[in-house]
Amino acid sequence: MGDSDYPTKRPTAAITDEAVAYERPYPAEAKEIPWIDIHQHTGTLSWDHHEKMDASGARAVVMIAASYFQVPYRPIRADDWRFLWDEALRRAGEISRNHFFDVHLATGIHFGARIEGTDELLDVLPDYCDLDEVVAVGETGIDPVQSVSTWSLDDQRAVLAEQMRIADEHGLPVILHTPADRDGSPGPGSVPAQFGRTFDHKFDYGGSPEADPAPGFDLANAKLEAAKMDVAVADEVGLPPERVVIDHGHPDIAPYVLGETGCYLSFSLVRKTEAVAPEDVAAVIDEYGSERVLVDSDLLAGLYADDAALTMRRMTLDLLRLGVDPADVKNVVYENPKAVLGL
Repeated sequence: MGDSDYPTKRPTAAITDEAVAYERPYPAEAKEIPWIDIHQHTGTLSWDHHEKMDASGARAVVMIAASYFQVPYRPIRADDWRFLWDEALRRAGEISRNHFFDVHLATGIHFGARIEGTDELLDVLPDYCDLDEVVAVGETGIDPVQSVSTWSLDDQRAVLAEQMRIADEHGLPVILHTPADRDGSPGPGSVPAQFGRTFDHKFDYGGSPEADPAPGFDLANAKLEAAKMDVAVADEVGLPPERVVIDHGHPDIAPYVLGETGCYLSFSLVRKTEAVAPEDVAAVIDEYGSERVLVDSDLLAGLYADDAALTMRRMTLDLLRLGVDPADVKNVVYENPKAVLGL
């Protein structure tokens, strides 16, 4: 049908064959691609958050069992951290029973706040790794800045190495937090619009005051420097690179992670200081392929808008709109996390 054949009387815009075309460049079934989120703080989320994940195709999520922002105002003791591990274990079972996705755990020692008595935690970490619910060690990873009191880089390396050794003995992957660059400019820290949508960050972390940065760390290149330190420790321990996930990824570190190591690179989609746009993820897939690229939400209640629970589905659809092959999209949101977690 040509332009002049449409029986329209008062169109608000030009009616053309292209305007009314129903063909799209990807199959409709691509909308049904399932997803696995390897990093979120599931236990802090509400029933409504979990229901949105149900409705948007979640098959499984990995709950980080403990994070420093949960006890930010004083030095943390081993018992505090152990309580968070235990509470996460209880919550994982409760959420899995009431929803249509499986909740797994990542259990580890985060360096965002100094923990007193880490030897006690390392002594029992193997017992937690023996649990069926635990599918990863983390989130962990060297960090230049802590809440309350500084944690030296040498001490962090020692605790990280022991966690990686335990993960290797149990055949588990390690999820590595990487810090934001702190150069004072908005740059990578600005939150991008995603096809007209922006995230409403209601709150920020409560870790106050921050301790002095660990000596010998370049804060302006903190993410890349921390990633290189983490990979060096993994190499020393002998942890296979295919069981190392460099998280909170940014396109700036893709050349190192995907070009110089065998590790996975995961992009945390709603993390306030480092959220990435679909265009960024699509460009990385185009440059390096989809085989070692992941996305995760890092979702935490109160920090983001309530509809952030739809983040994984939105990224899936946005990548399709950008012309990424559906097979590559499925790799990134489903096949790769399933493989790295051994699900």
